[in-house]
Amino acid sequence: MRFDHTHAYITSAYYYRNSKSLGENAVAMVVVMSQKTCKDLEKYEMTIVGTNEYNNSMTSKASLKIETAEEMSCEYVMIFVQAQTIMNPKRLEIESLVIICIAPQFVAEKWQVFLMNIHVARRYGGHMHFYITSMVEELFNTLKIYESRGSLTLDYWIRMKFQETTSPYADPMRNVEWRNQAGAQTDCLLQYKEVAEFVAFFDIDDILIPRSSQNYHQEFSSHFNPSFHSIFYNKRDVAVQKVKNVKDFSFRQLFSTMKIRKEEGYGKSIVNPLKYNSTWIHHSFQLPRDKILKIFNTEIIHVKDILIVELDLNAPFKLPKVFGTESEPLIRETDLQSLDIDFQNLFEDTGYRETAVQMVDHDFYSPIVFKCYNESFYHPFFVEHKHFKDICPNADNCELPQREDIKCIHSDAEYISGPEMYPITFHYAIRPYWSKEIGCYQ
Repeated sequence: MRFDHTHAYITSAYYYRNSKSLGENAVAMVVVMSQKTCKDLEKYEMTIVGTNEYNNSMTSKASLKIETAEEMSCEYVMIFVQAQTIMNPKRLEIESLVIICIAPQFVAEKWQVFLMNIHVARRYGGHMHFYITSMVEELFNTLKIYESRGSLTLDYWIRMKFQETTSPYADPMRNVEWRNQAGAQTDCLLQYKEVAEFVAFFDIDDILIPRSSQNYHQEFSSHFNPSFHSIFYNKRDVAVQKVKNVKDFSFRQLFSTMKIRKEEGYGKSIVNPLKYNSTWIHHSFQLPRDKILKIFNTEIIHVKDILIVELDLNAPFKLPKVFGTESEPLIRETDLQSLDIDFQNLFEDTGYRETAVQMVDHDFYSPIVFKCYNESFYHPFFVEHKHFKDICPNADNCELPQREDIKCIHSDAEYISGPEMYPITFHYAIRPYWSKEIGCYQ
């Protein structure tokens, strides 16, 4: 049995290349943990991730041993944590049980939505994995600080290119569904397949607030049973007021002024990675659809619009209600308080504050991308009633103007073309990196 969200303090951690008692490449940690974490702390499953200087990683299950008197009434007890890891690790991490895979981002500029989702995920125990093609530099720099604190992972989502070929071909970026989003989500699934208990596939404007539990792990565990491979949440459109300056960022005011709309969107999945090997954007086509459990008492908040109206910092406090109800709050007031405390504690850090205040939402690329998406897919599909056999959902032909006052970080790599083969010649990329030289493109 698991309890509410708890905390632990790592007193020290040691690596032993060759220990006579602990074995080779051993990690030993002295940790103080809450006995409310679970019924038997020694049975708690903790995953340690060791990464070396070459960015190679190894995951391993750690053993936990309690050193305290029997029937100790103190909430916190000393735990000895031990595991084997990769040789000569440069970094040790404790893996999250819940991973949130975020669809590939390009010309991303809506810092307000990023901060909302990142802190909500932190509050409810999710680790976010971002795929980035391009992003405005100030937002990227801020996310790097979150990454350095272990809150999220930034990953490359590079353009597909055929470096050398003697035969004709179609440009893969313009002839694949939505920048190969299904590929990114499947890649994310495979990265965490053996260490996470749940993997969610969201867009950056998809925010899930657990209403029946204190955290994501409790929420998902309460729904899953062995007969289901995934659970599915519907999406509810909302609009929030615009935060002009990050110093005014406030969850209390954002939720007090939030507009809950009647419009709904096709939802997203949270999966059991042991039963999922691949996925599409919303679910897998390789698994039976009747083994998806649809959740009806909770919806994903889809931040569809950031209004022109600036955030009213003096608006009276009001908890937004679940759509269609008069009394069910969308979020607990105590959670809003925790979210604001979390952000303010981070904002007090000089390095974070000096970086974050540089963020400006020019609202330049988002309208261009929305218009292009509408023209290339949404209007033909929903208005003209064309189907996938008639259109390939893709917006790579969007014209993205460059501005001197907006600089982007872009993912890039060294591209390799294999030897010409019949019927398939294979191409790939190695050594990805972040570039300031490409510009703000897809």
